[in-house]
Amino acid sequence: MFRYLTILLFFNIALGNDSYPYFSDMEKQLSFEQKKIVVNDKKESRQMISGGGSEFNWLSLISNYQPTYIVAPIRTEFEYVTEFSILRNGENISEIDFLRFVGLEKQADSLIYDFKEQIENFNKNLIFDERGFMSRKLSCFGLGTILGVSSLLIFNEQGLRRVAILPASLSLLSFTLGYLVNKDNFMVKGKKPTLKSYLTNQQVKSISEAYNRKLYDQIKTK
Repeated sequence: MFRYLTILLFFNIALGNDSYPYFSDMEKQLSFEQKKIVVNDKKESRQMISGGGSEFNWLSLISNYQPTYIVAPIRTEFEYVTEFSILRNGENISEIDFLRFVGLEKQADSLIYDFKEQIENFNKNLIFDERGFMSRKLSCFGLGTILGVSSLLIFNEQGLRRVAILPASLSLLSFTLGYLVNKDNFMVKGKKPTLKSYLTNQQVKSISEAYNRKLYDQIKTK
């Protein structure tokens, strides 16, 4: 009886050597390290201090009792930085690659299909750039007005009436171009679509942990 208990004890100790996420077998450990998914979700705040030097005192311009320079107040601000990345074997992977690695092929294909559809609509559907259209017309009309007024002023000067023909002609040309501005030339593409995340950060972390444990069990049974 004692003999069987001893064998069972050694067997349990041998099994206990491997505990997630580590293997006693280095080849298995390397295989796990190369295939596991690591999620970095860093949130940190950076303190920025400004001021403290001397600055010009505007009150010194109206009062002789005010100093020319005063000490600037010290300001403390905080900048909050968030960094989220998904890595596999030391390299950043996209969310689509992540979905494929963990076995969510349908979700990855759906994400790609929706984005392609958005790109197709982006290339087909054009919007009217009213701001650019009006800017071009007003520029032509404004230039035409300036040239027209200039030609009248020159025309009223004796001996310069022939010279006034040039700005008058340019004014007429500018007004003509303003009227001929075509709306079709101001049909532009809208805001380019961006690939939106399918999963939240918390979902990515939870799924990656489940995937890593499943991967560990698969390697362990080999």
